[in-house]
Amino acid sequence: MSGLRIARTKHDRLRQLRAFCEALRRGSISRAAEHLGLTQPAVSLNVRDLEHELGEALLARTAAGVEPTPAGERLYALAAPLVRDADSLLTDFVRHLDLAPPDGVRIASSASGVAFVLPAYLKRFRDAHPDVAVRLDVATVREGLSRLLEDEVDFVIGAREHSLAQSIVYREFCTYGVVLICAPDHPLAGRASVSPLEASAFPAVVPPAGSYSRQFGETAAEALGVAVNAAVEVGGWGVLKRYVEAGFGLSVVPSLVLNETDRLSVVALEWDDPPRSFGVYLRNDRHLTPAARRFLEVLMPNAPPPPATAGRHPRR
Repeated sequence: MSGLRIARTKHDRLRQLRAFCEALRRGSISRAAEHLGLTQPAVSLNVRDLEHELGEALLARTAAGVEPTPAGERLYALAAPLVRDADSLLTDFVRHLDLAPPDGVRIASSASGVAFVLPAYLKRFRDAHPDVAVRLDVATVREGLSRLLEDEVDFVIGAREHSLAQSIVYREFCTYGVVLICAPDHPLAGRASVSPLEASAFPAVVPPAGSYSRQFGETAAEALGVAVNAAVEVGGWGVLKRYVEAGFGLSVVPSLVLNETDRLSVVALEWDDPPRSFGVYLRNDRHLTPAARRFLEVLMPNAPPPPATAGRHPRR
């Protein structure tokens, strides 16, 4: 009887660990069950069996859901990578053999990337591969990286972040700077450059407080040592540019959001700011699908393939 019990336990080990990890990741048994396609009692039973076998409580049930006990935290740190690797093993194997169907490319990108950077690359890719669907999800870089670690997207596109997980690699494919924009009839229009102090004397169009775009502008203003004279708050770089065109005020924007159709005067700022980086984030411990690799070749035609982590299959 004990032999049968051991055999069954080994067979169910991955199921138990998957239920446990998903419950912690989702914050509740019910959300874990929904994600796994199981009933709530089934997930609870898997977790209870694991707790019984280990002789340790792993989850603390609260009104809001579940939280890890100290033993649960230690087990999650060990089990989560194993469950993730086991779940992706067959997918990685199929991708490695290039047998995966053209199931599309999944990309998470910042709003600036979706609106201003990706359209030209996407047009080039669609012309070469019209049968491959591309799904673009708007997300902050940090949100996108979280989804990348969960294998919900193939890669993330956005401005450079300097704090990355060990399994993520960043590849730059373009740079941009910070410029001042104003209407063609603005007093500063046509100038080759302008000092931050002089620009601060004029009304400005700024993104809403609390938005990433606002943080971008505030960071630039702080670096320039000036206070922004905000006259209008409006969301989205595209909408902001329209308000600047209409004469509501000047603005400081990343150069990558500008295009030939803008009716704006672009003026250089007199400050020492190195070029900023925009690129793609990849998992260095996962193989890309053939479709994702082709899209990456459009983004960076001369770049080498992403590195594979030691111990993984070599990339073809």
